[in-house]
Amino acid sequence: MSKGFGESDFAQVQTELANTQTIRQVLDQDREQAERARDRKAHGSYGICEDCGRKIRDERLAALPDATRCMGCQSAWEQGNR
Repeated sequence: MSKGFGESDFAQVQTELANTQTIRQVLDQDREQAERARDRKAHGSYGICEDCGRKIRDERLAALPDATRCMGCQSAWEQGNR
């Protein structure tokens, strides 16, 4: 019988660490997004896309109150930040 971690145990630990890092990154991005939305609300620019300056649709804001980009700009941002 071997002592310590086997190869499959090590792989599982590495996978769990990667998952934890990904979750932490997503939560940090969500927190930053919420802060930006609060700042925009405080400065009277809530509901206006931070990239193109057009109004963000009411349906989007109802679904994602922290949205700071319209659908088109958010899609472009996500494509460029993968």
